[in-house]
Order: sequence, then C-alpha cells, then structure tokens
Amino acid sequence: MLETLTIHLAHPVAAVRLADAPDESAQIQADTLEIRNQKSEIGNLESRSQELARLCGLVTTLADQLSRFQAETIANHRSDISRLAVEIARKILVQRVSSGDYDIQAVIKEALERAPTHQNIVVRVNPQDLPACQKLRQDGAEGPFAGLEFVADRSIARADCVVETPKGIIKSFVEQHLERIGEALVRVE
Repeated sequence: MLETLTIHLAHPVAAVRLADAPDESAQIQADTLEIRNQKSEIGNLESRSQELARLCGLVTTLADQLSRFQAETIANHRSDISRLAVEIARKILVQRVSSGDYDIQAVIKEALERAPTHQNIVVRVNPQDLPACQKLRQDGAEGPFAGLEFVADRSIARADCVVETPKGIIKSFVEQHLERIGEALVRVE
C-alpha cells in the first residue's frame, strides 16, 4: 500500500517539477509549443483577413468610380457616339448598296405604307433599280406593286425611291433614314 508523504517547508513552493514523470513534462511542453504555434497562425490569419477585407473595400471603391466614369463619359459624349454609330452604319450601307446587296422591294414597300393614297402612283427609282422593280410588278400582278408606274430617274441614288401620289410625295432616302436614326440616338437616355 502506498503511504502518504507529508513534507513541511519553511518557504512557499514556487513551482513543482516531478522528476519521476519526464514523459508527461515533455508532452506538456510539446502541447504548449503547439498552442503557441496555433495562436501565431490564428494571428496571421486574422491579419490576412483584415488585409483582404481592406483590399475588397478598395476594389469595390474602384469599381464604383469606374462605373461613374463610364456613365459620365457616355453622357458627355452621347452625340459623338451617335454620330460615330451613324457613320459606321453609313459606311456599311454604302458598301452594300454599291455591291447591290439590298432589297429594293422592302424600300418601296415601306414608302408605299406612308403614302396617303394608293391610286395613280408613280415610283421613281435609280435606273439600275428599274429592272428589279419591273420584275416585282410582273411577278405580283395582284400584290402591292400592281398598278404602280415605275420610272427611272438618274437623280435618285440606288436603294432610294420617290413615291408620287395625287395627294403628295414620299421620299425614301437612305441618308434621311440615317439622320433620323442619329437624332433618335442622341435623344435616348
């Protein structure tokens, strides 16, 4: 049986170290070191987290500034952007018209829709468009081109037309359409 050992000391004990348990002491020291390392890692993670939060705030601020700059730039240059868009469209249309890649039927049909009357109509077109127009009239004897008189007019550009009725004249010119598009673009907010 184990006996209890009692020791009386004159001074208080500051620390106790058990000499007969070296394995436990080494384990305690290892655990203490691991705890210190974990605290250090936690401190590093907290520091990185704060830096990341600061950088996210900076990116958000920069994105907001960029968005405001974009809106201001577009607002300040709206007319320039509109003119540029119309000029690009003009160049594409000029190239398509000069290569004959357009639908004269659609041009005439659109002009006829704006005509105040559909009787005694004369449609003036460029001489190069006249054969296609005459073919439209022959192919659609009962259609919207029946009864129209097509006349070649050298003063009218290709892909344009002038519809003459007893009640008025309707002009369908590519340039006028482009101008209206440009005006509409400037008005858009």
